[in-house]
Amino acid sequence: MTMFSFEVPLRHLQEFHDLQDYLFALSFLTKEEEYREYLQNRGDKMLVLDNSFNELQVAQSAQEMRQASLGLSPMYVISPDSDSWGTEEMIQSYNQMLEIGFTQDEIILPIRSSKEYLTAFQSRVRHMAIPYEYRPLFPEAFPWSSMHFLGLRDPLEIRMCRPLSCDTSMPVKIALKGWTLREWILRCCPHENTAPEFFSIEMTQEQIMLARANILELKEMCHERSSKLSKALPEGED
Repeated sequence: MTMFSFEVPLRHLQEFHDLQDYLFALSFLTKEEEYREYLQNRGDKMLVLDNSFNELQVAQSAQEMRQASLGLSPMYVISPDSDSWGTEEMIQSYNQMLEIGFTQDEIILPIRSSKEYLTAFQSRVRHMAIPYEYRPLFPEAFPWSSMHFLGLRDPLEIRMCRPLSCDTSMPVKIALKGWTLREWILRCCPHENTAPEFFSIEMTQEQIMLARANILELKEMCHERSSKLSKALPEGED
């Protein structure tokens, strides 16, 4: 069963804590005292520390990831990456993470093609993740169930691929628009990139309740054998 983590505005961390299967922490936010304290007091929830490239569009260094991880004891750390890097640079970044003390069991390497997957596999990389915008480029016959998904494209993809985990802020972002998950699906699941400003938003109680309902609906659609997803699609599109 795919584990989900949901990025939410900082002032609402506790209001969504019970719905988190694990915590997907963003490195650039660990400088915020409130955020760091929340992560340190997370209980028994698994912590994955992300490199924040999706939000900042700037590649972090291995040393910055080490600094962000101090005092948090993450189970996994996403290796620094960039859309402008080639395969060689991605592997070099992974090796730099090893050099400063992270282990193979702790590092998740983002990959963007089946070629990068083969190179990573040959380099004995143990954990890999695929960003949402690159997943359509992969062949159908791919070991999806051993991957971590960075971002949500649509619930059907999760049902078909069964990844280990998926982080997303979409149930919250569509709630800010007043949309239910069903309405988002009927609009063909438009994606909205997460900007740093998202984390400073103050949600209304109505938006919080809608976001929670969207999260519960997403989990049910992705996990239930009865396929509630098919009921959300227009006739002929399931």
